[in-house]
Amino acid sequence: MIQVIHAAFRRVAERDGRTCGEVEVNTDQAEAPKVLAYFAAAKNNDYDLVAVVKNDADYEIDWYDNSMHQAFTDETAIFKADGAEESGEERSSFKEQVLSHGNIREELRRELIG
Repeated sequence: MIQVIHAAFRRVAERDGRTCGEVEVNTDQAEAPKVLAYFAAAKNNDYDLVAVVKNDADYEIDWYDNSMHQAFTDETAIFKADGAEESGEERSSFKEQVLSHGNIREELRRELIG
C-alpha cells in the first residue's frame, strides 16, 4: 500500500481535457518517490483522481518548464494490481490520503469550485 508522506497544492492545470488541481505528493515508494496527482471536481463535493504522473525533472539542472524531454511519465499504473478490487482499494486509499493531507481539500475547493 502506498503511503503519502507529504502533499502540497501546486497550481490549476489542464489534464485529459479537464480542469484539475495539481498536487505534488511525496510517497514511500522507491519507484515513484515524488509524483504529481491531478484532481478534478466531481459530484457531492468530491474529487476525481484523474492521473498520477512521475516528475523526473531535476530542478537544480532543469529549472524551467522544459517540454522537450520526457521528465513526466504516467504513473497511474502504480495502482494496477493483479486484481481489479485491490487496484481500486489502492487508488482510493491514495486519493483519500492526499485529500486529507493538510489543507489540500480546501485548496482544491477554492481553486476549482470557487
